[in-house]
Amino acid sequence: MKKLINIIILVLTPIYLFSHSLVLNVLDNQDGTISIEGEFNTGESAAGALVKIIALNSEEILFEQRLTDDKEMIIDIPKIPYKIVLDGGPGHTEEKMGIPPKGGFEKVEESKTKKEEKPSRNNMQISTSPAVTISIIFAFILLFATIIISIRNTNKILNQLKQ
Repeated sequence: MKKLINIIILVLTPIYLFSHSLVLNVLDNQDGTISIEGEFNTGESAAGALVKIIALNSEEILFEQRLTDDKEMIIDIPKIPYKIVLDGGPGHTEEKMGIPPKGGFEKVEESKTKKEEKPSRNNMQISTSPAVTISIIFAFILLFATIIISIRNTNKILNQLKQ
């Protein structure tokens, strides 16, 4: 029993050891620039993580660069509203709203050509892939076979109970 407990502890320990999350720090340098720092909460460097600055109104990427070994990056503050995204790989993405410049953000007119339409049920298409159709048919065949076998077994048990 003691060996089993030791094995369970040994198997579950790496889950706690490698648990970490990405930390994004954005600091205003008061000179029209911001400092972007990235690291994991374990103190491990986030060197190689991708820093993106994305415009809020158009989702346009304004800046994109990977962090170097010094953990810190200094860039100019964009004039339009933006967010900062630090992508450290799958499951390690952190984002923060951007710091406005001294005079505030410039007003940006929304593009009327980018009007989002609500999807209509008439325009939706059902998948017509043969693999999907065959899978659904196979699932129903299995379902009906299970029901038939269950009915047969129930009848056998009832007949045995009557005797």
